[in-house]
Amino acid sequence: MAKVSLDLVKDVLQRNGIDARKLAELLNEIKQEAEAEAVEREKPVKKHHVVLVSEPEGGLPRDLVGWVVQVPADDNPTVAEDRIRETAERFNSSPRGRKLPLSSFGDACQGLPSKQLKERNVWVKTREPVRVLAVRNAWRRKNG
Repeated sequence: MAKVSLDLVKDVLQRNGIDARKLAELLNEIKQEAEAEAVEREKPVKKHHVVLVSEPEGGLPRDLVGWVVQVPADDNPTVAEDRIRETAERFNSSPRGRKLPLSSFGDACQGLPSKQLKERNVWVKTREPVRVLAVRNAWRRKNG
């Protein structure tokens, strides 16, 4: 909706023959409504991405999968795993979690409600695990 200045509203109402007392009441009411609507919004949290890699046998396997998550930029990236685990434990103790318990980290990334994760300042960007590939950082030069 377009924002209109109070002066413009005042001019239009005066041209239409609104009584001065009624005009003052209307403008005062409009100001109060505008102030109530202008409640400051929370500034969005700056976040950075973290890739959490699954290691099912304890060592790094050749075929890696993981999840991309975001945490606030001022938080340590290592807190992402702990927050997801704690949220999953809390979920499993709820009535819904007792019916459909989360038994692995992958289940937690896929099954936890976004609202519960957001409350803990974690945003899971890829619900399904994605393949992680290792690449060389340096290019090989061709001879000749």
